[in-house]
Amino acid sequence: MSAPEVEPFTRALERMNRFQEPEAHAFIADLALPPGSSGLDVGCGVGLYTLWLAEAVGPRGLVIGIEPSAERVEEARALVGDRLPASRLEFREGDATKLDIADAALDWVWCGDVLHHVQETARALGEFARVVRPGGRIVVKESQLLHGLFLPGHPALERRLRQAETDLSRHEGGEYSFEERRQRTLGAMRAAGLVVESFRTYVLERRAPLPPAARDYLQWVVFDRNWGPRLRDRIAPDDWKQRSALCDADSPDLVLDGPDYYCFYPISLVVARRG
Repeated sequence: MSAPEVEPFTRALERMNRFQEPEAHAFIADLALPPGSSGLDVGCGVGLYTLWLAEAVGPRGLVIGIEPSAERVEEARALVGDRLPASRLEFREGDATKLDIADAALDWVWCGDVLHHVQETARALGEFARVVRPGGRIVVKESQLLHGLFLPGHPALERRLRQAETDLSRHEGGEYSFEERRQRTLGAMRAAGLVVESFRTYVLERRAPLPPAARDYLQWVVFDRNWGPRLRDRIAPDDWKQRSALCDADSPDLVLDGPDYYCFYPISLVVARRG
C-alpha cells in the first residue's frame, strides 16, 4: 500500500472545520452573541469559524480574524473573504500575546483550537481580557479534551496510536503535550483572573454511511495525517500493520467502509468574563 501524500496544514484545518460545521452552528447559536456585537477570532485559520461567528452577530456586527503570518491571512481571505462585506468580516495579521487592538474595544473574543499552541498562555489570556469591554466574554474552544473514538472495536490499538501522537506533540507543546495543555485550559483561564461562567462539551456523532465531510476528515486528517507515516517508527510493527489494514484508503478492510462504522468527537467550550 502506498503512503498517502501529506496535505498542507491549512487544507487539513479546512477539513476539520467542515467536519465540525453542523455542531459549530449549534454551539455558536448557544452562545447567543449579541446582535451587532464586535468580536475577535484569535488564530482564525482558514476563516470558516470567523465567517460563522460574523453570520451569528448579524449585519450590524463585525468579526476580525487574526493569524500571525500574511500567508495565512491571505488563505483565509481567499476562502471566505468575499462571503460578507468588509464591514462585517475582516482578516489581518496579529499575535495572540500582543494584540494590536485598543483596550475594551470589543464585546467578545473567540479562540478556537489555538490556545494549546500558545506557549505564553497567561499572556494571551491577559490580552483577551484587555481588549474586551467590562463584562465582555472570552470563549475558548478546544477539541478532544476527552478522547474521540475513531476505531470502534479496536480500543487497545487506538490507545497506542493516541499515545504515540501525544508523545510526538511534546516537541511543539513544550513542557506539556498538546493533550495536557488542552486539559489545563480551565485552570489557565481561572489563573489569568477570568471568571468562568460555563464549561460545556458537545459530542459529534457520525455513523455509516458517512457524510462526505466526515469521511474526508477521518481519512485525510485522522488516518493519513495524524496517524500516518510520522507514527510508523513510534509504534510496534504489528500495530503499524493493523493500523494500515484498518486505516489505509486502499485497504480492503478500511473501517470507514464498514456498514456499522461510527465515531465520536468531543468539543469543549469554556466561556469566561473579565474579572
